[in-house]
Amino acid sequence: MTEDFEINDSRPPRARRRGLGTLEIGGVILLSGLIHFGLWTLYQKAPIEQPEPLKIASPPPVQVTLSQPTPPKPKAPVVDKHAVKPPEEKKPEPEPEPEPEPKPKPKPKPEPKPKPEPEPKPEPKPEPKPEPAPKPAPEPEPAPEPAPAPAPEKVTPAKSFGPGGVAGNPHPTYPSRALRRGHGGTVQLKILVSPDGSAKTVTVVSSSGYSELDQAAVETVRKWHFEPAHRGDQPIAGYALQNISFTPPN
Repeated sequence: MTEDFEINDSRPPRARRRGLGTLEIGGVILLSGLIHFGLWTLYQKAPIEQPEPLKIASPPPVQVTLSQPTPPKPKAPVVDKHAVKPPEEKKPEPEPEPEPEPKPKPKPKPEPKPKPEPEPKPEPKPEPKPEPAPKPAPEPEPAPEPAPAPAPEKVTPAKSFGPGGVAGNPHPTYPSRALRRGHGGTVQLKILVSPDGSAKTVTVVSSSGYSELDQAAVETVRKWHFEPAHRGDQPIAGYALQNISFTPPN
């Protein structure tokens, strides 16, 4: 069954002929392919007992060269003289190149140290002369025996003459205030007796318990006369102890 196709081709006759030639070549290639396919199918289905396969000469290869139509030349663009030209873009000024950093100055090479001068060799010391043998020391003379120390002189302590004694030392005055209140007690005094027998210092060693009685005893004993201490026959200063008692009346 053959179908008719109506094709309206508005191309020029030369281009139309090129199209028909291309279709004819394509039809031949398609027909050749169908024939080969049919023969290959028959060969696959034919029994193996056939002695010789059917040989059909293949048509010679057809070389097809397709020529492309020459493209139309592009029309030159119409320049409108009245058109406003776009302002030219100002190119940015190039940034100034940074100044190169100054290279560090090379460190001065240290001056070579002068080589130390060789020390002079020490002069050989002269050999010491042998010292003469020391003379023997003279034997020490025996020390004289010390003189015997004199026998210590006998020291006698100072003595006091109590109230009513030979020296006539007075009795201490009883303080009236202590007497009214009935205060009493014994005062022990230490007296430094000078070589002439007078009381140089009087100190309370043990208090009676009442300052009025102690003060009355000190003032009284300062007026007393004492027998000074002696070293041998020589009077010397010495200490004496004296007790003064105050007894209130019943």
